[in-house]
Amino acid sequence: MEHKIAALRNMLWQMEVEVGLETLPQPQKDVYYAACLVADDKQLVHSDVVKHQPILALMSRPTFYRALKSLVEKNLLVHAGPHQDGRYFVKR
Repeated sequence: MEHKIAALRNMLWQMEVEVGLETLPQPQKDVYYAACLVADDKQLVHSDVVKHQPILALMSRPTFYRALKSLVEKNLLVHAGPHQDGRYFVKR
C-alpha cells in the first residue's frame, strides 16, 4: 500500500513539474486544484465556490485568501470582473 501511495505522489509531482506548479507552497496548490475542479467551460470560477471545496475543508479563511492573492500575483488566477467581486479566470 505504501508503495502505491509513493508512486501516486511521484506521478502528481511529475505533473506539477510539467505545468510549473512544483515550487508553489501546498496551500496555493490546493486552492489552484480546487479552482480547476470547479471552473466552467470558460475557466471562470467564483472564490466562494472554490473556498467550499472538500479539498480545502481544513484550510483557514486567512490561509485561503493569502493563497488566492498569491495565485493572482503569479498570474495563475486572473480577476474576471471588478477587483472585489470574487470572480476569476483559471490560467492553465
